[in-house]
Amino acid sequence: MGTTKNFGKERWETMTGTAMSQILPEGDSLEIENSLEADGQPERTGQHETPPVPQRRVSNRQRRLSLDEYRSTFLQVPKIEDRKPVFVSCEVRDRLDEFVRKLGNRKMSVSGLLENIARQHLEIYSEDFEQWRKL
Repeated sequence: MGTTKNFGKERWETMTGTAMSQILPEGDSLEIENSLEADGQPERTGQHETPPVPQRRVSNRQRRLSLDEYRSTFLQVPKIEDRKPVFVSCEVRDRLDEFVRKLGNRKMSVSGLLENIARQHLEIYSEDFEQWRKL
């Protein structure tokens, strides 16, 4: 079973290298629970060391807005004047094709999706590309 120890100002500052006045009002002391068993092993409480992280809830409305934003950015049929072949693995192609069939309209294709992704990427990083080129 753990024991409670009372640390004075000097001992705290010696152990941590931090002035106690930064943490506690003047004249207070700090109580720390020692969680070691009599044999020197950590006390087994059956609880996890870190508290669980609360999950962020996303409403259906937020999901719909997110999907609408994704569709307007990436699932609009682009006009491509001069086409060139680009190769991707079969696995990536199949996954992209599945997304396009489920989320895009009838005229949307994997090529159109990749065109939109590439255009967005180039737009976002165009200034960085210029700076990196100068390095």
